[in-house]
Amino acid sequence: MRGATELQKDTDMLESIRGALRTLVLAAGAVALVAGCATSTPSGALARYDLGPPTMPAASSASGASTGTPDIANTANAAALGASGAGRLSPLKVVVNAPNWLDSDLIYYRLPASDGDQARVYANSRWLASPARLFGDRLRVALAVDRPVLAAGDPTAAPALRVELDEFAQYFDSASTSHGVVQIRATLFDGPKLLAQTTLLAQAPAATADAAGGTRALAAASDAVQTQLIQWLAGRVPAPSTTTRSAPTSRAVPATVPRSDTTPGVSSPTAAAR
Repeated sequence: MRGATELQKDTDMLESIRGALRTLVLAAGAVALVAGCATSTPSGALARYDLGPPTMPAASSASGASTGTPDIANTANAAALGASGAGRLSPLKVVVNAPNWLDSDLIYYRLPASDGDQARVYANSRWLASPARLFGDRLRVALAVDRPVLAAGDPTAAPALRVELDEFAQYFDSASTSHGVVQIRATLFDGPKLLAQTTLLAQAPAATADAAGGTRALAAASDAVQTQLIQWLAGRVPAPSTTTRSAPTSRAVPATVPRSDTTPGVSSPTAAAR
């Protein structure tokens, strides 16, 4: 009789162990499912952004120059002038470069300095192209309103503008407020001769504290810094001389750019780990 009781106890213990194992297996499966949902993002779920349609540069509009506000009504005129090659000013070769971290479709933002001021990326939002490409295309359209814009490899002898995109990110001041920051370094060459160099920075507030607000703020900051650049170029680009017009060789853009800025007093955004 005592042996039967012990056998029943052993059976009950085995059933308890089996039940506990089943519970552990089910719990592990649930954790794996939740983790999979949290880490996997289908490519179709990504939101894509660009800088919007090109706008009329402020250099061609007295009102826009003082406010930095794009003249949307003149966008079509700007594009038409650029397409026709109508150049009231001398031609210019344009090259836009960016560091590796800005040569991708990632959208960067920075938290306040109290949180480390590190560059971070939005998980489910991307640019349609790299910031260097988007900014460069927009700049060429803006410059083409007043002058012919040439590629770096064009055989035409012309001065060259090299633009380095140094910063292109959304800066958060708090959990609910942020602004877009665009900083460039521009260098003007006439053949191998360095004519001028400057660093320009522009900021624009974001209407919302998310990727959509950040990209719109960066578009506005891009227009503002390009307005500054066009105004800086005024009077600095040499007019084509007789020698320049008849020269059969191209004025190549120098491969390296010195760092001696000619425009002091322009503060750079706080450097962060990239």
